[in-house]
Amino acid sequence: MGFKQSLYTVSFAGAETITHNFSLQDQSYEMKAVVVKANSEDPAYGIIRKVIKRRKFHLDQVHTFQTSIYMKGAFRNNKMGQGAVLGVKVDESDKKEFSRDMGLDSAGKGMLYLCEEEADYYAQGNKRRTIIRSVKESGDPNGLGISQMPPVITFYENKVNLIGTDGQRAYVSPISENALHYYKYKYEGEFRENGVVIDKIKVIPRRAYEPLLSGTIYIAEEDWAVQGLDLVATQKYGLELLDTMRIEQVFLPLRKDTWVPKSQVLYFTIKILILDMTGNFLTVYNNQKVNEPVPDSLFEGKMISSYDAMANKKDTSYWAERRPVPLQADESRDYVVKDSIRIRDNDPKLLDSIRRDGNKFDWSDPLLGGYTYTGKGSKNKFSTNAIISSGFNSWLVNYNTVEGVNIAPKLWWTHTIDTGKTLSGQLAARYGFSNTHFNAIARLVYKKENRAWKGRDWSVGIEGGKYVFQYDPQSSVNNLFNTVSTLFYGKNYLKLYEGAGGAAFVSRNYGNGFSWSAKIGYQQRIPLNNTTNYTLINGTAEKLSSNTPATPMAPVKWEENDAATIKLSATYRPGYTYTQYPDYKSPNGSRWPLFSIDYEKGIPNIINSRSDFDKWRFGVEDDISLKLLGSLVYDIAAGGFLNKNYVSLPDMMHVSGNQMTLAGPYLHTFQLAPYYRYSNTESLYGELHMEYYMKGLLTNKIPLLRQARLYFVLGTNTFYASQSNYYAEAFVGLDNIGYKLFRVLRVDLVHSWNSFNQPATGIRIGIRPGSLFSVNANKADNWQ
Repeated sequence: MGFKQSLYTVSFAGAETITHNFSLQDQSYEMKAVVVKANSEDPAYGIIRKVIKRRKFHLDQVHTFQTSIYMKGAFRNNKMGQGAVLGVKVDESDKKEFSRDMGLDSAGKGMLYLCEEEADYYAQGNKRRTIIRSVKESGDPNGLGISQMPPVITFYENKVNLIGTDGQRAYVSPISENALHYYKYKYEGEFRENGVVIDKIKVIPRRAYEPLLSGTIYIAEEDWAVQGLDLVATQKYGLELLDTMRIEQVFLPLRKDTWVPKSQVLYFTIKILILDMTGNFLTVYNNQKVNEPVPDSLFEGKMISSYDAMANKKDTSYWAERRPVPLQADESRDYVVKDSIRIRDNDPKLLDSIRRDGNKFDWSDPLLGGYTYTGKGSKNKFSTNAIISSGFNSWLVNYNTVEGVNIAPKLWWTHTIDTGKTLSGQLAARYGFSNTHFNAIARLVYKKENRAWKGRDWSVGIEGGKYVFQYDPQSSVNNLFNTVSTLFYGKNYLKLYEGAGGAAFVSRNYGNGFSWSAKIGYQQRIPLNNTTNYTLINGTAEKLSSNTPATPMAPVKWEENDAATIKLSATYRPGYTYTQYPDYKSPNGSRWPLFSIDYEKGIPNIINSRSDFDKWRFGVEDDISLKLLGSLVYDIAAGGFLNKNYVSLPDMMHVSGNQMTLAGPYLHTFQLAPYYRYSNTESLYGELHMEYYMKGLLTNKIPLLRQARLYFVLGTNTFYASQSNYYAEAFVGLDNIGYKLFRVLRVDLVHSWNSFNQPATGIRIGIRPGSLFSVNANKADNWQ
């Protein structure tokens, strides 16, 4: 765009090689003669209206599409900046090591990633198929690049989803049905190409902080079609993770009223931590065909992408002949540099040296993160927990009113038998200094993965021993937070019992959206009492409560008992599609909802088992994009007891409450509900968790919130069994709180209603779903 088209005719005689050098001249523009009147509008508006009128025609005219594609993706680092990572300053030696490993120069400048691909692409209605003919990835002779080419962004759609903007509000197209409400336009001239008048129009957003684009769009008169465009998205106009995203497209006329893409280039810039990166995806289209027959066999088996068997085996000479766009100097150099780095990094002596260095014990290992030992050839790996561990239930030292100060060392072991076959073990021990109880439990699991189908696997395992468990296995209370709440506030939310026994389990994942699991176990359940009332703050010990939680909705007699149980679970997400790589098949996921069903039975009269119940639950959850309006996520469920002849406290249906300021896991927790208050044995109940992320729909109208890039989130968590047993809460929150990359916080104002006629209001602070950080759901029985 911006240059005159150049045509050159050549005739070949035999096997001769002809070289023709040419340069493109700048495109000159003419201005239409217009009569200026008071209140007259720019000629661009008349042109845009004609394009909008023809928008639906161009959008719907393509029923089938075929094309050959060349794609090149390149990511570069411009410089190595100053700064810190998670508050830790990055010293010069670390920067130099990173630059050396990535093949960057002394200033940290150079290629981070380079890939080229050739493919054939087919589309028919909503069906898509990409066949990768060849791929070359810098630094990896077996590299597979990306399995699906960046799609042609269709601006004839009203709402446009840009590459790399998943989870954001969709952008308003400059030629959408309501584009004149969002954009201003300026006519900048015209030129002729192949007898067609092309208008150049400047696109200007009307308001900042809306998902809008700016730049230039070229319109072919008579057809009133897009001939090309150069548009930019920035953080001022709704971009989140990326700093800028630029889209260049060029279209050519295939025939009257039919324009096909010739090229698309996506440019982006982003600063992450100490990196200052730019990148681009260049896509060139050839041999385009519109509305010609496409074999139905291409779309069989839900296969949307596949690789030729020798796709990543093409040599340098093949690419020198095939690529339509010459490599830039740094790209040619990167293929050589990355290949040298690969040879160096795959040296067995170097790999073994790195392994031995990593196995060295450091004094900080027991304090932070734990110690990890990797055996030769990485066949065996051992790791431990530490005083401060990543999981809130994995800290080495904790405190509660039942055990007092307790130490809970854990050991994880993984043994690789063969490719796709592993044997793993977990061992956990626990000693309470106040109740002087020692507990230990272990688990052994064998897992086999299907080499030819990623995501398809099965596992079988056993576990046994004696340990402490919470009555609610899904409870959001964890050891760390309970330690703090007990010592400083006199709130001992952690309620424990001892369980001794064993279980066997099996699971199967078919890699097609369906999976199931089964577990059969026997457990002797032993009540525990508080053995200490120590707190750090005077006056808080009186607030401590009994270790046996009250369940007013279904009072049960909590006593020592044995329970034989079997639990069956299955989940299914329809609509999976697949990619066939040279050596294996891989699922791509689905946009359909996830369906789940659980059934658990207490079996009486096995040894000393008294459990006698049948419990079920069916759930549906999904995340729905509403484009410009944001997104909606929900988790809806129904369940109950078919039989409740003998239901012990751990077997009840527990409503997952939360009495801490830190929010429990979103879409699974009732943020203000007291723990165990709504635990029940109802025959039928319903449960709804729903959150509406507005993604700037209203906050971009409020100056302070708009500049801070904060978003509203609305929702509800509701449980209903009967008029005498229900709980509901509604909340409004501010999402996306933080700075630059670390926008991880969310704050909610929550108000609740319940069958006790005791409304409540509170604040909950949590980690935003989908951010770089997450809070573990901390299932209490997930001791491993």
